[in-house]
Amino acid sequence: MERIGTLATLRRYPIKGMAGEDVAAARVTFAGIVGDRVYAFVDGLDQSSFPWMTARKAREWLLLRPRFLDPPPVEEEISAAERYAAEVVTPEGEKFTAGDANFTQYLERRFGHSLRPRFSERSMTDAAPVSIFGLATVRGLSYETGLALDPRRFRANFYVRWECDDPFYENQLVGRALRIGGDVTIQVVKKDGRCVIITLDSETAERSPVVLEKVAREHDGCAGVYAAVLREGIVRADDPVYLA
Repeated sequence: MERIGTLATLRRYPIKGMAGEDVAAARVTFAGIVGDRVYAFVDGLDQSSFPWMTARKAREWLLLRPRFLDPPPVEEEISAAERYAAEVVTPEGEKFTAGDANFTQYLERRFGHSLRPRFSERSMTDAAPVSIFGLATVRGLSYETGLALDPRRFRANFYVRWECDDPFYENQLVGRALRIGGDVTIQVVKKDGRCVIITLDSETAERSPVVLEKVAREHDGCAGVYAAVLREGIVRADDPVYLA
C-alpha cells in the first residue's frame, strides 16, 4: 500500500458544538469515534431541518469545555454507560455534569433557548461519521486570509499531515479508501461544506468572517472531507495513513 500521510492529531467532541479534546488513541466504529458528539442539545423552538443548538446560534457555546471523567477504554468494544460521564467547565470556571438538569437550566438561562438534552452512544454527527482535515489546508487558508488559523477552528476528527504538501490535497481523495494504522479503513465520501462556525476562534469565539468568505469564493464553500467507516478498530496519533 502507498503511504500518503500521518495522523497528526486525533480529536473528539463530547458535546455537539462545544469545545473538543485531543486524544492519543480512540476506537473507531461504523458510527464514528467512540465518545464523539454523544451528547447534544435540541433547540425546542427551532423547527428547521437543523434543530441542534450550536455556536451557529450562540457563538459562546464554543467556549464550554466538556471532558470525560473516566472515558471508555479503546480496548473495550462495548463500554458501560458510566464511562460516558462528562464534566463541563464554563468560561467563568463553573463546573456541571453533562446530562444533569442543572446544566440544561444553566444553558437555557445563558443562551435564551428552550433546550432538550440528548445522549446516544452513536455519534450525533451532521453528515458522516468521520471528518478529515489536512494541516496543509490550514496553512493555505492562513495565507489566503492573512490570519494565523488554529486547526481546531475546523472541528475535524482527523488532522492529517499529507506526504503531498499541497493545500486541499484531501479533495483528491473523494471516492478513495484509506487505511489508518493497522486496523481502521475509511472511505472518503464527499467534501465538507462549511458554515459560519469556521469564522469563530476556538479559544475566544471572536469572529473572522473572511475565513468563510475565502472558502466560499475560492473553494466552492468546502474545506476538509467527510468519510464513512468500512472497518472498525483503534487509531492512534502518529499512525500512518495509506491508500487502501
